[in-house]
Amino acid sequence: MKDLFELCGECRHLSDSEVVYQLTNNRETSKRVNEMLLRGDHVSIEDVCQLLTPARRDMALAVIELYKRITERRSSRVIIRHSEDIYNLMKPYMEDLEVEECWAIYLNQSNRVARKQRISVGGITSTQVDVRVILREALKCNATSLILCHNHPSGNSRPSNDDNRLTECLKNASNTMNIKLLDHIVYGDKEYFSYEDEGLSLIHISEPTRPY
Repeated sequence: MKDLFELCGECRHLSDSEVVYQLTNNRETSKRVNEMLLRGDHVSIEDVCQLLTPARRDMALAVIELYKRITERRSSRVIIRHSEDIYNLMKPYMEDLEVEECWAIYLNQSNRVARKQRISVGGITSTQVDVRVILREALKCNATSLILCHNHPSGNSRPSNDDNRLTECLKNASNTMNIKLLDHIVYGDKEYFSYEDEGLSLIHISEPTRPY
């Protein structure tokens, strides 16, 4: 019997329509999704699941949830060294979202991931983030540093003025509690923006940040 890795390897060689057909067992549905992709339409996991029968939709969502949980367990051993580590760690959570979500990653003294926490869910263009909630969760897991992540459903990863103000506010607040804000990552369409990489994580603050 082939293991999951081998099966996934076989799927990688299939076309988009063939993968959808494997999932739906319906050529008409496969054709519809393929036409959407060829037109350049944005197709999310939710869009595909809506085309499935209830039983297949429940199965697909269960597999996705299981994948996320397995990834989360593996992430507990992850050491954050640079922004790409953050991007890859949170990519399964931030991809294909139709609304903005904000997450915090909490790290211990060794820069190992202690916990990941969704802080807020918003609309298409924004989400409300309470700095007090972020720091409260940091204290609960004895974090010594944290990283903020959020997505832009528009696909543009450039931070907004509100993003800059949030970064500055969180940096100031966390410093008073001796908790370091290491970075703020903004997810776009297959790209990301790192405040640390761009030298913008220390907005109006002269205190140097320790490297990852």
